[in-house]
Amino acid sequence: MTNAIEWIILITDNYLKSKSFYKDVLRLTVVREIDDEEFVQFKLNNCFLALYGRTQTEKLLGQKYLNKAGGAIYTWAESENVDKLYEELKGKGVTFIKPPQTQPWGQRTAYFTDPDGTIWEIQQWVKK
Repeated sequence: MTNAIEWIILITDNYLKSKSFYKDVLRLTVVREIDDEEFVQFKLNNCFLALYGRTQTEKLLGQKYLNKAGGAIYTWAESENVDKLYEELKGKGVTFIKPPQTQPWGQRTAYFTDPDGTIWEIQQWVKK
């Protein structure tokens, strides 16, 4: 086993809405998509992010192992200006849980959710 993550795969209850969110709102680059299999793959700088529809994932793994989204927080690479990015995403209709706040450890963070409730953090270090 290697010491690197190559893929993050999110399971979605609403494949088309989530695909549009990541593709059109967050403007991620699509590498591959197979809509009749409810699968889309995006290329990030350091790994792939993919979406699987819940129906297809149940066929693959079985319903027993699937839970609702939201059990983890995923963080985007450091932003140059979290406040500016927050306003830009908010202007596109992104739902934020928390607006930008400077944390005691010196990081400025804000949290939003995708259409399935997956929690994402945008961040920048203000005190290093």
